[in-house]
Amino acid sequence: MKKAQRRLAVTMASLLIIECLLTPLSLWADSLSGQVESFVSPDYATIGSIDEDSVINDEEQNGRDDRSIASDVDSPSSVSNESGSAAADSTNSEKGSPVEFGSIAYQAHVQDIGWQDTVSDGMTAGTTGRAKRVEALKINLLARDGSPFENDSISVQAHVSGIGWDAQPVGNGQVSGTVGQSRAIEAIKLTLSSNLSDTYDIWYRVHSANVGWLGWTSNGGPAGTQGYAYPIEAIQIKVILKNAQDAPVHGDAFKDHAQEPPTVSYRSHVSNVGWTSVVTNGNTSGFANSRNAIEALSPGVTWYGYGGSISSRAHVSGIGWQNWSSGAIGTTGQSRSIEAVQFRLNGEISDVYDIWYRVYVSELGGWLGWASNGAPAGSTAKGAAVQGIQILLVEKGGPAPGDTANHFIGATDILSGSSFGLNGKSLGSAQGKSILLGSESGSEPLTSLSISFDNQETLGSIGYSGCYEFGGWGDVVSDGVALNSKNNGRVLKAVRLTLTGDLSNSYDVWYRCFDSKEGWLGWTCNGADAGATISGSFLTSVEVQIVSKGSSTPGVTDSAFVSDTSTDHPHVVYQAHSANRGWSPSVLDGQVTGTTGQSLSLQALNVSLSGVDDDSQIEARAHVANIGWQEWRSAGYVGTVGQGLAIQALELRLNGSLANQYDIYYRVHSAGYGWLGWAKNSDSAGTTGLNIQIEAVQIKLVAKSGDPGASSAPAFISVPALTLQAHVATLGWMNPVGNGGVAGTTGRSLAIEALKLSVSSSVSGGIEYSAHVQDVGWQGWTSNGNAAGTVGRAKRIESLKIRLTGDLSNYFDIWYRAYCQDFGWLDWTSNGQPAGTSRIGCRVESVQVKIVPKGAGAPGATGRPFTDQPLLPADMMAMLNRANRYSSNTNWLIMVDRQACRLGVFRGQRGSWSYAQYWTCSTGAPSTPTPTGEYTVTGKGYSFGHGYTCYYYTQFYGDYLFHSIPYYQGTFNPMDSRMGMHISQGCVRLPIDRAKWIWDNVPLATKVVIY
Repeated sequence: MKKAQRRLAVTMASLLIIECLLTPLSLWADSLSGQVESFVSPDYATIGSIDEDSVINDEEQNGRDDRSIASDVDSPSSVSNESGSAAADSTNSEKGSPVEFGSIAYQAHVQDIGWQDTVSDGMTAGTTGRAKRVEALKINLLARDGSPFENDSISVQAHVSGIGWDAQPVGNGQVSGTVGQSRAIEAIKLTLSSNLSDTYDIWYRVHSANVGWLGWTSNGGPAGTQGYAYPIEAIQIKVILKNAQDAPVHGDAFKDHAQEPPTVSYRSHVSNVGWTSVVTNGNTSGFANSRNAIEALSPGVTWYGYGGSISSRAHVSGIGWQNWSSGAIGTTGQSRSIEAVQFRLNGEISDVYDIWYRVYVSELGGWLGWASNGAPAGSTAKGAAVQGIQILLVEKGGPAPGDTANHFIGATDILSGSSFGLNGKSLGSAQGKSILLGSESGSEPLTSLSISFDNQETLGSIGYSGCYEFGGWGDVVSDGVALNSKNNGRVLKAVRLTLTGDLSNSYDVWYRCFDSKEGWLGWTCNGADAGATISGSFLTSVEVQIVSKGSSTPGVTDSAFVSDTSTDHPHVVYQAHSANRGWSPSVLDGQVTGTTGQSLSLQALNVSLSGVDDDSQIEARAHVANIGWQEWRSAGYVGTVGQGLAIQALELRLNGSLANQYDIYYRVHSAGYGWLGWAKNSDSAGTTGLNIQIEAVQIKLVAKSGDPGASSAPAFISVPALTLQAHVATLGWMNPVGNGGVAGTTGRSLAIEALKLSVSSSVSGGIEYSAHVQDVGWQGWTSNGNAAGTVGRAKRIESLKIRLTGDLSNYFDIWYRAYCQDFGWLDWTSNGQPAGTSRIGCRVESVQVKIVPKGAGAPGATGRPFTDQPLLPADMMAMLNRANRYSSNTNWLIMVDRQACRLGVFRGQRGSWSYAQYWTCSTGAPSTPTPTGEYTVTGKGYSFGHGYTCYYYTQFYGDYLFHSIPYYQGTFNPMDSRMGMHISQGCVRLPIDRAKWIWDNVPLATKVVIY
């Protein structure tokens, strides 16, 4: 390429010389400069310094460049660099002051390829048809001499995937985009500096994925896409003179997703077909002109860069109107057809667009009229299925897409309401121009309402709020939202209803209430109060009517709202939430709320004042299982709902001026105890620390110095504080322990010689205890911190008795057990029964005492808390007592009583050995006695003997062994099987199975004691 350019330059120069010779000097002088510059390429000035090899190398390099972009260079849209250079030269002649711009060179960093070779002046950098993103660009403006322009000669700004537009553009020769981050450049802006932009324009266009070549743009205009995640795959750039005739034409160079209008999309589930494909923007979903009904519909809206959604609902055969939904509407798998629909926009999109829709119903003649913005389309009460649907968006206030007549066949602006009682119980629903919510003949309090319009034609909403027993007036909700969605037990006492929007211009909403004490109250309308705030009453029914604006009243309007005027006599109103039953109706002034005799825990409690006209109020707090004391509350319930946690104690108090005139009294029914006494003014009622549930409660106001009524029971019971202290042989008095703690020692063979017990409780009473002492027997009862037993006389306690006195014994049991010599822990006993041993000389070494609620049951087994029978026969006891004086290098010990011919195998440790085996054996004859003393197991073997065989021997001292009886040599035919006799040569004989047991189980280094 360059070689051809140079040959052309030489030829043109020769022609110029000939022209000059034939032209007058003056004309030649005027034109020479511009003509030479017009024909001589930028490379010609240096052609003499380029050798042939350099030219060949340049051509080879250009050949490689051409191969990489061949498809683009040969395309009609490719641009040569000739016009750019010619334009640059012509500028010099016009301006008279040389501009040294030479060319523009650029280089792309491409996915999976890296940096490509540099191209220039309109050539293609990147790739097409290979789905490879451009990740970075370097652009160089070069002067005629090939040197780069200054950094600020060009501004390059890229829009990078996951980042957006570069915060700071880069300059000449710098990298724009990213390398090594797998991020695509999606759009680009190029701008020349002011001294270049006065003379030149920079033009560029990009090839974007999924789009192809976009149009040309220039001088800082964006090229590419934004918001689609379409990477640039190739780019062309050139610099030409301003207003050049061969300049590209500006085209569609940039696509911004945010500038596109929103799209509404939808698809239908059609009977006998299933889900159909998604359609958009007014196209038909379903099958018009068929009998296949639409059973479900899934609509959606997308608007890039903006928020918004569609809510919809359907009138379904056999069901009626469904609730508004942001997802699919209708049903699948139930063979139920959609008969009517409603759609409305939410969020930003609703401020800019209206949503229009129409349905095809074959039974009603085909396409019905267009409806918009929540109006119904279709029919009700006709049994006519929808077979097709069209949905589209129109700019706000724009004309309807077509005829709007007969878009809905049926009554419009119909009230639809539901009512609920305590614990979320449904009390039914109703539809029509007049609806009755709840029941005038029932006793179930209303706790919540929901009201909306079906087949709504007139724009607007219905709002409603309620006044509650334990909360006053609540917030306004509207259009089917539940008035009270919380399971807080609050019952309605009054309501207000209002209309908004066009509904309020077309209709009045009238309503009246049925009060549990007053019956039907008068009618009122349009936001006025209806109901009664009478102590102890509640609403059981609300009737609502929608009538044309200005129509006559539905009935009597007197006493629509009745307030409690009995402020001279305040009331306390309260309500229980019980396990398995939920909230009960509220009661007042000393009545029982909750249950008794059913073992149902009280889990939450509402309480408030009624009949007061100042700021007086009740505060309450509860002690809850697994939680403890809650914070004081003056509004809302105390306790918990839905967690299965029982209230165990309560505290109530008055605030405000009423506290100067009244005391608040309260008492609880606790499981196992029944009704406790009255507490007042922040005192605790119930129990703590005993895991005993409250089941019922009574609350009342009593004038100062008044009498709440007699009760001998305590109002509050907590776990008594028990102190137990033991005096132990050689140790003296040990540190005291509390309820359930262990006093004394175990495993040390140390006797308890004395005990002290004391108890502290809010319940009257005390503790008594008695000890059975060695050589003394049972002592008399002592109490409250005095010592039972002896101190300084070395006499062991062998058993004990403990009991509670006074009211403590009515509300608590005291359980205890003893750890006794040779026996360990005996079982539990209670309330004055003996624990331990007598007549067998066994010491008590530890004692455990535990106070529990009355009737709560023993802490453990109760089979044998006391005994006067020895645990072991006398010979075994004697050996065990001797064994406890020894230690062993293992947790095994062998004892042999050679006179009694008894062998004991023990496990454990010194002071706490226990029998593993106890056998009769044969020991040495008088002439060959078994040696006495302490020995160690040193070896084992299978057999030995000459003329006889003994099996399974265990060596403990020289040739002295434990082994089997002798057998005839090599056989298992006994020679002498006598046991319990002194007949051996000094070894200890055992039956073969017992010799093998020692051989198998007792390890080397085990101590052996023979006495």
